[in-house]
Amino acid sequence: MQNSKINFTMHITQDGDRSKTEYTTDANFTEKDGKFYLFFDERLDVEEEITKCRFEIEDNVLRLRRNGPIVLEQTHIKDTKTDGYLKTPFGRVETKTRTFQFSFMERENGDYHLDLGYDLYTGGEKTGMYLLEIIIYTNYTNPIRRLRD
Repeated sequence: MQNSKINFTMHITQDGDRSKTEYTTDANFTEKDGKFYLFFDERLDVEEEITKCRFEIEDNVLRLRRNGPIVLEQTHIKDTKTDGYLKTPFGRVETKTRTFQFSFMERENGDYHLDLGYDLYTGGEKTGMYLLEIIIYTNYTNPIRRLRD
């Protein structure tokens, strides 16, 4: 069930090259027992495949899973280096992320804002810097609003 919309913006810097991905899509955003869940499908214009994205946010920890042609699992804790992995058609690659920016907050209007900044390492080498911003636009069907009213 889709109950919100998100605006997703990712800035990536790798070897001096910069790229930006931005899109708006429908999402499912819920809260249960103090843990927030965000589910959405990522469809990039160039690809036909769908990547299913899942974010779990609890106590300043973000667990992220992208499941599609490439599977990605990461855990983000501010000022901490954590283990993760990428699974590609060519095999599994162990990764580390060093999260230097992480905030998740509710705005006055009931929408939510996620800011995430991290360095990604593979094979002990820094492979890129990632800046992610997700704005979660809730609406009248949002269960979080109904629980608080």
